[in-house]
Amino acid sequence: MIEWIKYDPYSREIESHVNHLITNGRAVGVAQHAKLIGGDGYGWFDGTLRLAQPVTHWAKINLPEVSGDDS
Repeated sequence: MIEWIKYDPYSREIESHVNHLITNGRAVGVAQHAKLIGGDGYGWFDGTLRLAQPVTHWAKINLPEVSGDDS
């Protein structure tokens, strides 16, 4: 189960420049959290572009580690 966390745009607890799952309650995406240049607080970025859609919740990506080459 994904543990969704309510998004606070002023939170400094979200690791920045690392991919996270994000949602606006209707769709899920992948983005990175970073300080807004010339603005207050933080925002979500998809590559170098700031996301226009509001983010209501986020979650850490928790993928299983792969050991060795299973091919």
